[in-house]
Amino acid sequence: MEPDAKLATELVGLADRDAYLRAASELLLNLFPSEHAAWNDVDAWTQESGVRAFPEHSGVDIPKMLLELYAEHPIVMSFQRDPSDSLRRLSDLISDRQLYQTRAFREGLSFLDVNRQLVFMTSPASDHRFRGWSLNRWGHDFGDNEVELARHIQPMLCLLEHAYPCAKPRETHSEEYSLTVREQEILQFLGEGLTGVAIGHLLGVSSRTVAKHLEHAYAKLGCTNRIDALRRLRGE
Repeated sequence: MEPDAKLATELVGLADRDAYLRAASELLLNLFPSEHAAWNDVDAWTQESGVRAFPEHSGVDIPKMLLELYAEHPIVMSFQRDPSDSLRRLSDLISDRQLYQTRAFREGLSFLDVNRQLVFMTSPASDHRFRGWSLNRWGHDFGDNEVELARHIQPMLCLLEHAYPCAKPRETHSEEYSLTVREQEILQFLGEGLTGVAIGHLLGVSSRTVAKHLEHAYAKLGCTNRIDALRRLRGE
């Protein structure tokens, strides 16, 4: 099974976002053996930072550290210069000698025992927001084959990011309409803005199969389009 298909198979249908982040980190650490994987969501404008490191760090306030060093991290600076490519390998951007002289290393990465990073965004990069995964090592760099593998699975991780939004899912009336688990799942993905093709990739089925499930769901809900279906499902 292709790595991206394996991610979809094992990560779709989990209980909540917390379960997703934990399971995704385990899979990523299997694909890219590293000291730790971290999910990062840092907004320099609002001064909000959310970080989930696996395994967890003790004694270091990573969210606060990332906010303080955000503008000086070589990878962040690279994304700000060129947001068109949403994947970065730290060693492609800076030499070890240069890295060790940066404030980002002296006051941040060194406390985490990190001097090698592979980072891929799961949302479009901006000059003030970073949202995505980082894989972290000391000494052993990420090879070109690992960079290509990361590039291969990145689109699936972006889709999964939509499948497990940060906001708590709205309550629905699915039982009232006798919707199947698959029909509920597809409608949930529609509500997160995913297309039929994207949903098919996530579930490992064709877009035609997705359309068929939607046809059945619409019939049960007594409607003919996505907007009305979602409104009815939410009791609006």
